[in-house]
Amino acid sequence: MQGLPSYIIRDARDTDSPKIIELIFNIWVHEYGFNVKPEDYPDFYKIQEYYKQNGGQFLVAIDEDDIVGTLACDFLDEGVYVLKRMFVRKDFRGTGLAQKLLETLFNRVAHGNTCTFYLSTKEDLALAAKKLYLRNGFEVIDSKDLPTNFPFFYEDDLYMKKIL
Repeated sequence: MQGLPSYIIRDARDTDSPKIIELIFNIWVHEYGFNVKPEDYPDFYKIQEYYKQNGGQFLVAIDEDDIVGTLACDFLDEGVYVLKRMFVRKDFRGTGLAQKLLETLFNRVAHGNTCTFYLSTKEDLALAAKKLYLRNGFEVIDSKDLPTNFPFFYEDDLYMKKIL
């Protein structure tokens, strides 16, 4: 990255899968130490089918030819979504990219309607993300306050909610 970030944000495509997997698994495995494999996450290989056709979104931030950030959401129920796949490459953290991904997603999903967004993460690994979410109106909730169809991940222990 030279100077100011020059990324663009667009819908993810199935052809983006290899670069999305590279970014996310680099963070999961090398930064967080998770014992996970790409083949355990079929949504990475069929982005259009898994997200767009089911009422969700998957966004990527592109800098030149590299994917430097991702953010997705699953549609759970009418006006209810779960945020997933919020990842920003290390050299783009602190540039406002995560904020821009959130704003773009909210604008695309809400369309002036009331929406509720839920998320979960591993708190000790996501301190900066927690600050971002709190700044954007998310509140910490108990896991028992999540929708019954909420997709739990790995060892998450922080649960948040935002009504937009």
